[in-house]
Amino acid sequence: MRAPLGPVLVITGLATTLVLVLVLFQTIGLRDDLDRIDERLATLAEEIEVQEPVARGELQRTLNDLESRLRAWMRENIADARPGASPGSGSAGDADEILDRLDEVLERLEALDERIDEICEGVPVC
Repeated sequence: MRAPLGPVLVITGLATTLVLVLVLFQTIGLRDDLDRIDERLATLAEEIEVQEPVARGELQRTLNDLESRLRAWMRENIADARPGASPGSGSAGDADEILDRLDEVLERLEALDERIDEICEGVPVC
């Protein structure tokens, strides 16, 4: 005697097996995609590490050049801003104060840059 649920159970078992095989293939495909993405991220991280010192050095040179130009401009033009003053006369104190203030600002920027570097050490997106 055959049970009336026999064919239904066989069809359900085959359907379940088919679904599990499809899920297995999908998982294998996703794993391959994940491996490719992981390799690409590693490649990009290496490229960033190689480029970062170059970009940082270029930025540092640009900032140093800008700072030296600003200091030269201030020395030349600080006396022109004071009525009746000739270049180089009586402006050394004002220029020194401004340059000292500029040095303070640059020191704070460097401290901020160091702090950002400390924070970014543990963050992969920085």
